[in-house]
Amino acid sequence: MIDKKLKRSYYNSMKTALNINSYKKDGFKKVCEVSVDEDNHWIYVNINKDIMFSEHRSWVYAIVEGNEIVKIGETGNPLGIACKYHDQPQIGTKCRLGRYKRLGGTDEYVRDELNETIQQGNQVSIWALECDMVFKNIRVQGKLSTTIITYHKDLELRYLDHIYARTGSIPRLNKARK
Repeated sequence: MIDKKLKRSYYNSMKTALNINSYKKDGFKKVCEVSVDEDNHWIYVNINKDIMFSEHRSWVYAIVEGNEIVKIGETGNPLGIACKYHDQPQIGTKCRLGRYKRLGGTDEYVRDELNETIQQGNQVSIWALECDMVFKNIRVQGKLSTTIITYHKDLELRYLDHIYARTGSIPRLNKARK
């Protein structure tokens, strides 16, 4: 009997730890859903433009298949920089979701792993948590200066550690903790 209760408890802990709905109370909000074009590049649909095109530069994000978090990441860049002629972020390294659209490396790996799922009609979405940016006055050789303190990198690791502690692994598309 205890064995069944432990297994059920472990299973529920796993489901909760990877379910994006468990993180809404932390402030995670849905940014968009993901579709693919004929060249298997990502297209974003049902975009929350206030989040996608915010100029804010400190985020933790989750890529989600159905309700399951499959990747946790962070960025010190805006999520998206608006293109002039359509509602997609610019492609390139100046915004995080612009990189996922077409660039190689980890971005291509994540796309490749999820494109078949997307083509089969399963929902893939991107969620983000806006992290505070603290402006701090400091002195450098006696001269007053202002620096920005952010914590998105630390928070990403805390989420990965939290998930690992409850499931025994990190989300399946995170290759490593860091």
